[in-house]
Amino acid sequence: MSQEPHDPNAKASENPSPKPPEKKSSTVVRVAVTVGVLGVGLLLLWTLVGEELYEQVQEYRAAVVDLDESAPVGYLGLNYRKEYNARPPRFHFEEDGKKLLWASIGDGETPDYYDVTEAEFDPQVLQGGFGRDSIPGVDYPILEPPDGEVASNIGRKNEVAGVELDEGPRAYPIGAIQKVEVVNDLDGEIPIAVVYARGPDTVRVYRREVDGQPVTLGTSGYATGEKVPMLYDRKTKSLWLPEGDGGALICVNGEHVGIRLAEYMEAERLPWGEWIGRHPDSLVLVGNDRDRPIPAE
Repeated sequence: MSQEPHDPNAKASENPSPKPPEKKSSTVVRVAVTVGVLGVGLLLLWTLVGEELYEQVQEYRAAVVDLDESAPVGYLGLNYRKEYNARPPRFHFEEDGKKLLWASIGDGETPDYYDVTEAEFDPQVLQGGFGRDSIPGVDYPILEPPDGEVASNIGRKNEVAGVELDEGPRAYPIGAIQKVEVVNDLDGEIPIAVVYARGPDTVRVYRREVDGQPVTLGTSGYATGEKVPMLYDRKTKSLWLPEGDGGALICVNGEHVGIRLAEYMEAERLPWGEWIGRHPDSLVLVGNDRDRPIPAE
């Protein structure tokens, strides 16, 4: 069998020789470029979206902590009674041989004064002088269970003063009683007063009865140099100061001078979450019913 003669003019493409394999370095370069492009894209995506998302997460976490540690804005009726807030240039002075302490604007034309000539305290140590009830003591407490509309917003780390009354457990948020200084409350039929002293940062609970009759306490607008509030009773306008050790509330001027209102029980200070964990049936102070007038006595 004869062989076909070889044609030296035949095209090389008709009998191609195999291509040499690509160099690995070019593959590495392409991978590196791809990774680089992806990296730039991810960086751009992080810049546009991720950073904002991160900040939102941090803000959310901070808001959760703040909610857990804060008191609700919605406490009811605890704002200042601005109509009393008219401090005179001088609030204690002598006139006609008497020592007088400014009490309130009265009818707007004739101011009221306390006669403190024989008072069992030195008026010179007092600070403030903004008038009776300029700080709005609570006369008609609004109480809610823990799942109440306002109570459910109290942060679990919010500090309260808790008492185990005969009528049941009750809590007074520190943030609320700091605003009002005194809460006139009841344990069943027993009248009690919860008093906050700003200077020593103490909460005391007193039985507010004189000769078997309840007295309603209000803020005088004065405090001692140690920021212990001076209170007054609504019927006789007598002035009251807590003892330094918290043992009693003592009348230091007026009709009831010398009378002591005994401490009713001790209050326990702890986080709200811990208190309701121990007392899930507790009531808590959430406001003051301002639709009712300031008591006359």
